[in-house]
Amino acid sequence: MRRIFVESLLVLFICFIVAVFAYEWLVYGITTDYEFLLEDYEAMAHQQLLQNIADNQGIEAAKSAMQQFSTQTEQLFTIYHSVAQLPASVATALNQSNPTRIFFDDNRTLWFKLTGYAAFFSYTPDSQSIIRAKVELENNLFLIFLAISFVIFGLINIFLIYRRVRLLEQATIRFAQGDLASRADTSGSSSLGTLNRTFNDMASRIMHLVESNRALTNAVAHEMRTPIFRIQWQAELLKETALNSEQMSTIQEVIADTEEMEQMIDELLHYTKLENSGQRLVMEKFDLSALINRAKHRWQKERRHNIALDIRFNSSKVFVIADKKLLTRALDNVIRNAFKFAKSKVRVVCSEQNNHIEIFIHDDGPGVDKKHKTHIFEPFYVADQARNKGVSGYGLGLSIVQKICEQHRGSITVSDSEEFGGALFTLKLPTS
Repeated sequence: MRRIFVESLLVLFICFIVAVFAYEWLVYGITTDYEFLLEDYEAMAHQQLLQNIADNQGIEAAKSAMQQFSTQTEQLFTIYHSVAQLPASVATALNQSNPTRIFFDDNRTLWFKLTGYAAFFSYTPDSQSIIRAKVELENNLFLIFLAISFVIFGLINIFLIYRRVRLLEQATIRFAQGDLASRADTSGSSSLGTLNRTFNDMASRIMHLVESNRALTNAVAHEMRTPIFRIQWQAELLKETALNSEQMSTIQEVIADTEEMEQMIDELLHYTKLENSGQRLVMEKFDLSALINRAKHRWQKERRHNIALDIRFNSSKVFVIADKKLLTRALDNVIRNAFKFAKSKVRVVCSEQNNHIEIFIHDDGPGVDKKHKTHIFEPFYVADQARNKGVSGYGLGLSIVQKICEQHRGSITVSDSEEFGGALFTLKLPTS
């Protein structure tokens, strides 16, 4: 946003400079400067008047009139007695072929000659004159006030646009952060053309789609529980009947598949619940090290026999304010994920920093490929589609962990473990 403001101000300044140069070029470059033309006519009339005075009253009377005129008009009067004293450009302009016998140089000094007399005369504006200094100041002040007015006008317009864009940006940020009810103000003092109304229409459509998708997912997940339970119940009844070994094996596979579906539905419902930004967290202060130590026994039962679990803390007690149930779910998901892919060992390291804690989960598995790291926390994303669902899961476990961390104003990241060469998941949570 600041960049837009600076760029607008820079464009405004460039436009002002271009306008000044364009004015100079149009007025003084390609068109007639009528102010200078009027000065030429006045100079010709003044020269003719002095010529008449010199012809009728003598050259001395004309010189006296020149001196009086220059004094009253705040100019310096100078007499040159030969052409050699004149600048080359003036001497060329006042040659015998010039019928007007007047010339203005670049400094607007008037040079002229009277017919029948050898001397040359000049009126030079007196830069030391108080009156001329005041006139020059007024001209400069006019340009300064013009520039200031242009800048103020531009800044006011830029500020109004900036303010409206800022309000719209805040609405989009709130919407992007999960507040689907966020809308831009459409009042005349806050709207940016039809952009605010267009954003609101888009936001309403997106909110409707998201809410419909959540409602559909929730409804389907709940409705699937009943037929899954019926299949499990009927399969259990079939187990009690006389079956051969092949039929019994088939029934066991059916039960395992239904349990897998039930687990998937549980994760889907839990993820849908976490997606609801209005969910209230039951925050409490507790010792995280004690929670992890209690969970360690459960994790050891779930791990494969060849997996070694190592848990370390940088202090005996690590206190955190969080929803204990959700944080336990997050740790379970990450640890189970490490168990699935580890070859022989998993290490959990809990470290307390100034205002946050970090939980590092190392494993010596194949790690996470670079192309999957940016997507691994997306729902239903499975890095290796060829893996069995029992190994790779349904792509919801890590998404649930990310949602839990976000609701605690924390984060989860994945990188490469330097200790084991596998994956390293880092959970970062504030302590207050």
